[in-house]
This record gives sequence, C-alpha cells and structure tokens, in this order.
Amino acid sequence: TNLRMGNYQLLAQIGEGGMGTVYKARQQNFDRIVALKVIHPQRTSDPELVKRFMREAQAMGRLHHGNIVTAFDIDEADGALFLAMEYVEGHDVGRWLKEHGRLPVAWSCECIRQAACGLQHAHEQGLIHRDIKPANLLVVGHNFEVQPQVKILDLGLARFSSSKTDATELTHTGMMMGTPHYMAPEQGLSTKRVDIRADIYSLGCTLFKMLTASVPFAGETPLEQMMSRTTGDPPRVRDQRPDCPADVDAVV
Repeated sequence: TNLRMGNYQLLAQIGEGGMGTVYKARQQNFDRIVALKVIHPQRTSDPELVKRFMREAQAMGRLHHGNIVTAFDIDEADGALFLAMEYVEGHDVGRWLKEHGRLPVAWSCECIRQAACGLQHAHEQGLIHRDIKPANLLVVGHNFEVQPQVKILDLGLARFSSSKTDATELTHTGMMMGTPHYMAPEQGLSTKRVDIRADIYSLGCTLFKMLTASVPFAGETPLEQMMSRTTGDPPRVRDQRPDCPADVDAVV
C-alpha cells in the first residue's frame, strides 16, 4: 500500500478497537518497522478520549524496560492523532488462550514473572497500569518451544501517583475504569485511590485465566463480577486443574 500518515508508510492493519486502529508501518526517516496506533479521526472531537490517548503516550514515554512496549513518537497528520510504538512479532495472551485453551504452567509462570518485572519498573516511575489482562500482555513468538518474551501493552488507563507527577486524573468520581473480570475490588469503588496492589491483583487474575482458561470470578454484568469478588472466596486453580503444582496454586 502507498497509504501514508506523516512520516509513516502504512503496511498492514494489525488491530482495531473502540479508540482506534493499529497498523504495521515503516518510519521513513529511520527506516524501521513500527506499530502505529491511530486514533479514529471522528473521535478526536471527544476531549476525554484525546486526553486518554495523550496519557498513554506520556506514560509510555517515561518507561524504558524490556518487558514494556517502547514508545517512539506521537504526532498528528490529516486531523488524526497517532502513536508510534515498538513493533513486536507475536500474539497477546488472549489470542494464545483462544488458540490453545489452558496454557502450560511453566510457560504461563514465566510470562507472569516478566510482566511483574515490567510492572515493577512502572511502579518505580509512579505509574499504575490499571488494566492488566491477557489482551494487554504481548508474547513474542508463535509457539511454546521457545522461552516466552512478554511486553506490556496499552497504558491508556494508566494513572500517575501524585507523588511523582501533577498529571490530572482523567476519571470522574464513580466512573469505573478497567476490565471487571480482572479488576481489584477497590478499583470498582474508587479509581483515584488504587495503588500498585491493584495491578498485582489483576496479574493474579490473569495467571488464573492462563492456567484454567476461565476467569476467577463469574457474573453476567460488571456489577455482578465486582460483587462476586467482594462476597465470595477466591477460587483455587487446582480445583479446575489438578496437575497445577500446589505452590503455584498458592501464589495465585
């Protein structure tokens, strides 16, 4: 294709969501392949969505770690905002689950260990991700035969702690931010007071999903999902997967 956006040549569409579209692209001046996240032009009239996009760029720009996708550039062309990021050849954990069902225990634990290392770096920079889930963990490669390499994606819901930055909080009182199946209970009550423990909780829910192919707390609505984790006991991995080592079950 000859489609261009500023200094980038669009090669192929590799993802799409409510906020925008992600393309594989070539950055002309550096002659390198990048992932270009483009906010839908019709959405740029929404100031809250634009703030979220700029927040993602700001958050990614502060982080430099092997387990977090690197941000290269943010710009505007033809009325569209875009963020250029490191291009990673692989699939997110959500797709691995769709293709394989329950994932290998050791492989899953290594993925979560690497994600925890990336989150540690983010937390040291005063950043809370707030939306850790399978779809936001990208795994390099296409099979289980090689050591996985994990990159954390999508910092659009990230929030800086007040001790590190004066960035304005994007959420309004009572507004739920995150993905209920993986969200810590306190996050459903107040998005402004969550700390790094919310990311740890979401990481545990993600590991549960990887090992069992099911979410730890059920519910047909987001409210039911949030209530189930405040009123019920945490499930055990070994109840659904007896081959899971007891110490791994205890960690989850």
